[in-house]
Amino acid sequence: MPSPTKAVRRLALVAVLLLTACTNQADLPTPTPTPTVVPLTVAQATQAALRVSDLPKGWDGGVAVDPRPTPGPRGQYDPAECVAFRHPTDPLGKPTTAVRGQYFTRQPLQTVTEFVWSWPTEPDSLVPDLVSGLGKCSSYTMVAPDEEKYRWAATRLPVSGLSNGLALRYDASTESGEPAAFVIYSAYVVRGGTVVYLEVQGETITDAVFAQLVSKAVARLDAVG
Repeated sequence: MPSPTKAVRRLALVAVLLLTACTNQADLPTPTPTPTVVPLTVAQATQAALRVSDLPKGWDGGVAVDPRPTPGPRGQYDPAECVAFRHPTDPLGKPTTAVRGQYFTRQPLQTVTEFVWSWPTEPDSLVPDLVSGLGKCSSYTMVAPDEEKYRWAATRLPVSGLSNGLALRYDASTESGEPAAFVIYSAYVVRGGTVVYLEVQGETITDAVFAQLVSKAVARLDAVG
């Protein structure tokens, strides 16, 4: 049978170990709760979209709820990972809120298409992933579902004051379709859980004109805040 002195020492040691364990648990960092992101309402998303007055004289169009917020054919890409570069919002799934602004001129036929999508999560990596993917996907091919083969060459465009966004010029061509060569401009802008995607094509669209449209789209989005 252990002596009273040894028993006291043993209890003291157990007490120290318990106190140490409690102290270590108390020192553990408290998990940071995931911030809640409230998607834009349809009214807010509509307000964030461009207006006809933001475009040059002679343009027409408007904004409506978008029932199919997945622009462009997926097709077969080479390199294969460039499908993620061309469609970076696919992993986010269907947005909670989606509106589409469609603007055009008839003669010549020119189009500006703007998507305002909003999710309850923040796609923080979307723009960095696009910037990273530009190195490998500055040039790629895509075979569309109709079997037409397209060649794409992407160039990043500077837009003054653009934050958490990316503007691109695509010089594209087809092997058999019409037109044989054309230019498409596109841009992504992220604010919280909202992504604005702008796609523009037309004879009078230049790098400078597109940069101005991107700036106007950003101003509209930021004004909704």
